[in-house]
Amino acid sequence: MSIILYLLIIFSLIGLSVVIGRKIPRLARLSEEELAFLEKRKILTRKYREINNHHYRVNFMAGLEKFLRRAKILSLKTENLLGEWIKKLREESLKLRHKSRQLIEHKSIKNKIWIKTFKGKTFQPYLKEKKATALEREGLSAPDQSGQISIADLEKPIKEEQQWIDLIIQNPKNTIAYKALGMLYWKQHNYADAKASLEMTVKLGSKDKKVKEILDELKKIEIEDKPA
Repeated sequence: MSIILYLLIIFSLIGLSVVIGRKIPRLARLSEEELAFLEKRKILTRKYREINNHHYRVNFMAGLEKFLRRAKILSLKTENLLGEWIKKLREESLKLRHKSRQLIEHKSIKNKIWIKTFKGKTFQPYLKEKKATALEREGLSAPDQSGQISIADLEKPIKEEQQWIDLIIQNPKNTIAYKALGMLYWKQHNYADAKASLEMTVKLGSKDKKVKEILDELKKIEIEDKPA
């Protein structure tokens, strides 16, 4: 009995070793396949992440580029708008400055004439021998026996002067108004203001022969008035 038992144990061990010997290569192969599968899975996972990261990066860069382009366009539009506003404000400022300068200049002329008139100096420069003729040109009545000129007569040239000055203020390049104002001063023997107005007429492009003749006469008067 003991011999048979030992034999059974020996044969069982031999059979078990044979079975194990056959199974070991298979087990080895299975582990290699599993390792290869795991490695491939890792590679695929890494590539998928890389692809996703690249896709997100491309989308982010494209979105950022669009945003920056829109910001640039908006900045250019704002710059152009501000440039137009600045240009318009500069033009308006120059116009107002020019009108203000003209207004101040013509107001000073008006004030000077008014002061001269009410002080009785407007008609003092008249030469005695031409006094009656000058008054006739202005349509003034002859002075009374006391030598005084009526207020109504004084107001006529002043109103005419004011009308021409107002026209010049409205349009500083009105050559007709400058000429008429200069002629008015010339008739009043207000030579300084007559010369200034008529010279402005020539400066603005007037080629009136009468204006040039009067300016020549004014130059002669200045030469005669200078002390020898």
